[in-house]
Formats: sequence, structure tokens, C-alpha cells
Amino acid sequence: MNRKLTAVILCAVMLALAACGGKSEDKKKEAAAEETTAAAAVEVKKVEKYTPAVHEEGIYYVGIIQQADHEDLYLSSEGFRDRLSELMGEDVVIDYKVADGTAEDCDVIVDHFLQDKDDLIMACGTMAMERAYAATKDVPIVGAAVTDFIIAGGVSSVSEPAGNVTGISDLPPMQSQRDYLLSVADGSRIGIVYCSNELGSGFQVKVLEKYLDDDGAEYEEYTFSGASDMEAAITKACDECGTIYLPTDNMLAMNMAAVKRISLEKGTKVFASTEGMCKAGALAAYGIDYYELGCRTAHVACDIMTYWIDKPGDYADDEETQDSWYPGEIPIDRVRDTAAGYYNPVIAEKLGWTPDGSFDEVEVEDEPEAAPQESSGQAGTQASNGN
Repeated sequence: MNRKLTAVILCAVMLALAACGGKSEDKKKEAAAEETTAAAAVEVKKVEKYTPAVHEEGIYYVGIIQQADHEDLYLSSEGFRDRLSELMGEDVVIDYKVADGTAEDCDVIVDHFLQDKDDLIMACGTMAMERAYAATKDVPIVGAAVTDFIIAGGVSSVSEPAGNVTGISDLPPMQSQRDYLLSVADGSRIGIVYCSNELGSGFQVKVLEKYLDDDGAEYEEYTFSGASDMEAAITKACDECGTIYLPTDNMLAMNMAAVKRISLEKGTKVFASTEGMCKAGALAAYGIDYYELGCRTAHVACDIMTYWIDKPGDYADDEETQDSWYPGEIPIDRVRDTAAGYYNPVIAEKLGWTPDGSFDEVEVEDEPEAAPQESSGQAGTQASNGN
């Protein structure tokens, strides 16, 4: 090969490598630009030319942030709105917003409440409360449908929360829940399914497993991190266990249609922790009344607004406690007395399961009958006529 030809080839190779390097660099720049644009979009959504609400003198303003759109959280918000309106009448204005289950959307909603200078935030759901507390240490926050307030943050103890957070937990009586679960499982292996990113779910599972260990029950955990691997975890649990257990997990509550479909295909019994999850596709459940949870949370909010916001210090008789933060002096409560067992009659019939008298039947809508399948001959005839 002569020197000129060699030089030409080397030059071509170098140009090709430079072009590839340039394309790679361009892709990196494009990816970085996309990330910057996405981050900017979130910030824009937060402010999006938002004009804070005008407050009227003598009126209390409450912002409700509901973490996601499913029945249990909706009932909590509804109970809160109904009871707070009864308690305070025209003296309260409620701004109710539902997030899409992401921290980003929760942040946007909480930011609007803070711009509005609302007197109190009701956070419905663990993530909603986490994001509200991360945003403010000054505005009173009342949490509802939060399983464990300490894990969620903002609370130092259940009896003396301190700070600006208090509320009511949705943790059901776990020993009783264990009993109901074992009666449904009837000796079968139990698959415990939950989202590893739901802090409250992990706490509830640990409590339940302690009681299952005491009984020598056989169980296995199946966790998932999000919607992308949720169905795989459910399928594996249904393949390997006769019964699966679902805690008060928002990701599962929003995706009960998938749980129902997979469990019925596998013939697996599903035991959930809320009435709403039972209505949406679980065979049975044991949990608290979420509407009543919201109602009792409203009483806490009313006390904070009328006794602390109006008259800070008046609730205490001694100077030592008059400077303390009143919301944080209210113990975290539970609604154990509202817990009950439920079963879904449609699912029970399909699985051939008969409940005992301790389960209440939930109301479910009749499922539409599937259209009759056409034979290949009929289909071919219709296609021919169509042509």
C-alpha cells in the first residue's frame, strides 16, 4: 500500500471517529437538556403564574391534600370536609386537591397552600404528610390515613408529637387482623405483597409478621418498587401461595384491578386491609372506617384552629407550657373501634369461598356479562359479508 493511500485511509478513519464522538457528545447534551427541561417544568408548575387566594378577615382557610385517587383516601377527605363544615359552618373555607400519587405533584399542591397562607393543612396519606412537613414547620399539619407518623416524619412520639404535626392513624387492630387473615388463609401459605417505597406498608407488615410468627404461620414477602414491577410481584405471590395479604398500601389500592385480574386467573384468595380494597377486588379484608377517620380528624383540626390559632397559650394553665406548640401537644390517635371484617360476594362466589358470620358483605356493582365469543366460522361469514 503506498504512502498516499495510507494517509487517505487514516484521515478517513479519524474523521469517522470524530463524527462518532461528536454524535455521542450530542446525545449526552440532548439528555442533559431534557433533564434540565423536565426539572424546569416542575418548577414552572409550582408557580405557574399562581395568584394567592384573598383571605377574608375572621374566616379560617384549610387546604386538603389527598395523596392519590382511590376510595379509602377519598372517604377520609369526605369525612373531614363534612364534619369540619358541620363544626365551623361558614367560618371555614376548604381548598380540596387530589395529587397523582407522586411526590412532585404533592409538592406543587402544598406550595399553593403555603402561597395562599392557609391556616392549616390536612394531609391525607403518608406521602402527602411527608411533603407537607418537608415544606413547612410553621403551619399546623393534621395527618389522616397515615399508618405510622414517626416513620413518616415530623413526630417524635405518638403520645407527645411535638412540632407542627398531629393526626389520626389508619393502622387497624393488628392482632384482630391477624385472626381474620388466618381464617381466610385456612392453613394455606400466605404471600405478603407490598410496595417497598411505602413506609407505612413496611411498618404494618413488620407488626403483622410478629403475630404470624407467634402462630407459626407460613408466609413469604413479595415486594415491588413501583408500577413497573408490581404485577410481576403479584403474579409470583399468587403462583406460590394460596392466599396473599395486602397492607394499607396506596400503590396497591390504586391498582386493585390488576390484583383482581391476576388473583382470579390463579385462583388465589386476596386478603386486604381496607373496605375499599375489598370492594375493588379483594376477597376479604379487615380494616377501619375511613369516613369516620376523616370525621375525627376534623375535630382535631377544629380544636387547633379555634384554640391555638385564635388564642395561643389559653389552653395551658401554667407558664411553662404556654409557649409550646399546641398541634404537637395533641397525641396521635387511632380509630380501632371502627374496625370490621368485610368480604366481596362476587369474588367469593367465583372462588367458591363461604364466609363465616364475622364478615360483613360489601356492596359491589354488578359486572357486565362478557359478550359471547364468535366461532371462527361465524367470524369468517361476517368478514365475507363485509367484503
